Amino acid sequence: MRGMEQIGQAQSTTSRLEDGIKLTTFIPVRFVRHTARKVVVEPTTPGRIASPLNPGRPTSVDENMMAALAKAFFWQEMLDTGRVKNMTELAKAEKIGLARMQKMLKLARLAPDIVEEIVRGRQPVGLSLLFFVENPLPDDWNAQRDVIGRLAS
Repeated sequence: MRGMEQIGQAQSTTSRLEDGIKLTTFIPVRFVRHTARKVVVEPTTPGRIASPLNPGRPTSVDENMMAALAKAFFWQEMLDTGRVKNMTELAKAEKIGLARMQKMLKLARLAPDIVEEIVRGRQPVGLSLLFFVENPLPDDWNAQRDVIGRLAS
């Protein structure tokens, strides 16, 4: 069985380029194989407030979503650095359909705070990989928060 371990905190950076701004999100995870199911458990921090997207809910990391996030950020980095010419070439190299890749690459455009909530296992119950595949995702981060915030209600 494939699992994941969180090995640090998610980090976001912003770089100013000549033609705009580049946002980078790094999610430190390690893929591991285990015979028993493992889950990521976040250490408790005294005085920590509840998640704004999902207050009071215990954390539970969605391994499929984490794997998809990791792939999406990796693929976006390959496109941004020019290691692949376009999504068609990347889809062929990854042996995945172009339409599926386009839907999964939406995850690389998520607001950093939403990514952090997902990494920490605090996403609303209805927020899954299937949600992102089946629903359009606005590019505006505030609009993303509104769409995902409606799942929590």
